[in-house]
Amino acid sequence: MFVVATVVLGLLTFGVAAIGGKIPKAGATTHPVKTAFCAANDSIDKAGANVTSASGFLAVLKAKRAALAAMKKDAPTGKIGRDVRALVKAALAAIAKRNPNLLNNPSLGGGAIDTYCGVDGNGNPLPAYFAAGKGSPFCSVSSAINAGTQNATDAAGVLAFLAGHQSLITQYASYVPSLPTSIQSDAQTLVTSAQSAISTNNSNLLGTQTVSQDSMAVQLYCGQNQ
Repeated sequence: MFVVATVVLGLLTFGVAAIGGKIPKAGATTHPVKTAFCAANDSIDKAGANVTSASGFLAVLKAKRAALAAMKKDAPTGKIGRDVRALVKAALAAIAKRNPNLLNNPSLGGGAIDTYCGVDGNGNPLPAYFAAGKGSPFCSVSSAINAGTQNATDAAGVLAFLAGHQSLITQYASYVPSLPTSIQSDAQTLVTSAQSAISTNNSNLLGTQTVSQDSMAVQLYCGQNQ
């Protein structure tokens, strides 16, 4: 499901956050209502996968009004349903007011919705390594960095945090060799990008497509689905 803070800023995120409950298997949406709900959710995810601007994402939502209506109609009960209704309400308000910043709210539970549907934020099936590193020392450091970067409002703010907490980056890097092979290169890219951005004072290095993809892979390994 959509998380505008990530889409708009394209920021480097080392983050981790626990998602409680049983992890559904990708494709395990056999109930007709859940199938319809997740199809609508996934269509929005996939349409916004390559969007890099706030205006572009707002255009996706405008084009997906039917999918938003379907999600609200077929939303499950409980917390997921409440998350869905909050997200749809925020999306419709953003469309009406032409203001995508109305979606930039950490309390909107898009990640939990995607996990319910067994997909990541781009609408792809969750990888086999999802949450495999949850609770590990690596992911604990990742969480500490993520907590700091989440307070930034732009890429320059993220860079300022990283520059002021280079010991965390060093600690993060020390765990990279012990990670599964499938995650090592992703984590190393984040380390290299952070170090290069700091040394050159260039926050643009934190907003590339490669950094965004590798960041998602690491977040999924740590159990965070955004």
